[in-house]
Amino acid sequence: MKCFNKKHFSLIIICILTATYSYSQIKVSEFIQESKIASSEGNKLFFVDFWATWCIPCITAKEHLKVLQNQFPDEFYVVSLSSENPLKVERFLEKKPNDLAVAIDYNKETFKAFSVKTLPDGILFNANGEILWRGGAPDLKKKAVSRFLNQQTTSATLSSFFDLISSAEVSTVEYIPSKPLEIKPIADYFETLDVVDGESYLKLTGSLRSILGYLAKVYKKQIVLEQGLDTSYEVFLKKPFQPNKNLAFQLIMEMGLTIDRKSDVGEGISLAIENPKFWDTNQINWGKNNPKYLIGDAQIKADNVSLKEIAYQLAHILDMPVILSEDSQLNLELHDWDFHYKFFQLMQTDLEDNYGIKVEKKKVTFPVYHIQKKAP
Repeated sequence: MKCFNKKHFSLIIICILTATYSYSQIKVSEFIQESKIASSEGNKLFFVDFWATWCIPCITAKEHLKVLQNQFPDEFYVVSLSSENPLKVERFLEKKPNDLAVAIDYNKETFKAFSVKTLPDGILFNANGEILWRGGAPDLKKKAVSRFLNQQTTSATLSSFFDLISSAEVSTVEYIPSKPLEIKPIADYFETLDVVDGESYLKLTGSLRSILGYLAKVYKKQIVLEQGLDTSYEVFLKKPFQPNKNLAFQLIMEMGLTIDRKSDVGEGISLAIENPKFWDTNQINWGKNNPKYLIGDAQIKADNVSLKEIAYQLAHILDMPVILSEDSQLNLELHDWDFHYKFFQLMQTDLEDNYGIKVEKKKVTFPVYHIQKKAP
């Protein structure tokens, strides 16, 4: 009888385990919370829900996924993955609790690996890391999940499927700019805007239109780019910024572009300061270098933010121009905010009663900025 070689047997076991989990694991920086519905063991399917706190359709998608997760508490595991600041996500969850697992992709490694350019987006994987389905969460139906579950034989644990990147790994890839303004083209197009507002720099990643809109605090549809210009970039701006420096204009000049301001008329919202009774900056305190906004599915909270910035955020949420009635220093002063925006009349009442701002939905004249290459 042949002797049993324990060393050889151990090697076989190691090889088997390596083969079982050799798929490309989904990289995450940390789990804010594990699922309060599903089991972390023995899952045949994993759905990664790419989202952001500012993305209103993402909130609707999460509600659908919560229902789906309750229908399949075993063998199916949903993880909502955001690339935002963990503190911002935690505060969002305090305001809008959810029972799904929530994780952070700090360096957007997984966002980039799967070319996530618009939100919401979602990918259904089997336990081997193979993509079975991709699309908006509301399009993933109970019948489809049942069918995919019946087709799978392999299962995995939460800890084996997701690869947690240590904080040391994260810090080694962080880039700190050396120049006041640095511009890096990106091959892939990213319609969404990612903002990292650090202590020594501001980093913006996304389309040129979204970056310019953020810097100028102008609704992106008020920016018209010459054909071929709206590609994606990483833009680094070193702090501290010069007082009254127009960062959007600085970027346009650095890129060798020109700007022509025109006007248009259409439906929009007008904000007029009639009887100012703004909050001071002591009502909300989220600390230094933390997110300025917390945008839920019906409410906006903001810490140390100007009315001009509030108008910019409202324009994107409501998908229409939001115009300040006059160019006043009051528009630039910093305040804390907490008001409803989903239903117009409630927003109207909130802003007028609590801040002395009159809100009207009407035909407005708004500026449109045409950006083009300089003539040779």
